[in-house]
Amino acid sequence: MKPAGPNLAGGGWVRALAPAKVNPYLAVLGKRADGYHEVDTTLVALDWCDTLAVRASDAPGVRLDLAGPFASADVPRDGRNLVVRAAELALAAARGIGRAPRGLDLVLEKHVPSQAGLGGGSSDAAAAWLAVTAICGIDDDTRGREALATLGSDCVFFFAARATGYARCRGRGELVEPLIAPRRERWLVVATPAQGAPTAAVYAAFARNLSPVETVPMVPLDALELGLDAARSALFARLEPAALSAVPALADWRRVLDEVDCEHFRLSGSGSSFFGLFDSRDAAEAAQRTVAEACARRGLAWRALRVATFARHGARLLAGA
Repeated sequence: MKPAGPNLAGGGWVRALAPAKVNPYLAVLGKRADGYHEVDTTLVALDWCDTLAVRASDAPGVRLDLAGPFASADVPRDGRNLVVRAAELALAAARGIGRAPRGLDLVLEKHVPSQAGLGGGSSDAAAAWLAVTAICGIDDDTRGREALATLGSDCVFFFAARATGYARCRGRGELVEPLIAPRRERWLVVATPAQGAPTAAVYAAFARNLSPVETVPMVPLDALELGLDAARSALFARLEPAALSAVPALADWRRVLDEVDCEHFRLSGSGSSFFGLFDSRDAAEAAQRTVAEACARRGLAWRALRVATFARHGARLLAGA
């Protein structure tokens, strides 16, 4: 990582990509004493990204402007947004070594929907840390992990696995083991219903419906390298039944997917997005059309219905930063 210089194109802006993610495997192992849930999960980043631009300012404080198709009303414009909080943490770290500007201007272009199980806000936070520390000339992996862990578990994934976009995450999700990026090319259909899935409500439903003895499959770290049928069979989404209970409209999506031979689709994280795996773009696009037609017949609305592939990177600075 290198500090920004005065000749950056676009008036000193440092730009970063913040990809979406899905969870090929998600096991919830129980509730911890600190109130969080213990998880064992794999996350893979997609080539579906928000973009963030940051520049130093003489005006004190951190200011955020939002743009893009998913700059929805539920995305905060102030310090409640993880991107602002990550920028503030990076600015504080820079002040500690005398390298901080007085303030920052941020422009976040939202292409990834919120409350969708796609990690958009967490990825934005990791991108903000990278951009601000580049401006300030800081390169500290340990500090980055620690700071981002205070904001949210998935934030660490997008930072720690920024070279590969694939990792196994444990603890409450903040213990990240980066893995080699999937070598096999795969295409995904990601369907995000109109309804969001609040994480707290999904975990509350999970706690209510938890049976005394729960068994989960072993985490298949090679799942994305397997043949298509085996890869689909390895997908595991422990929170899906809870999400269908907490957000009944998602059960309608589950029924439609099952009816159109997309029964292998699984929920990403706590939802509300479902995703499925395919071996070619043509096959994924055909499934995308089939799902769209079936949902339209049933009157099911969506925020996004997208074909994507693996990004093979997490949050990252764009060229010139």
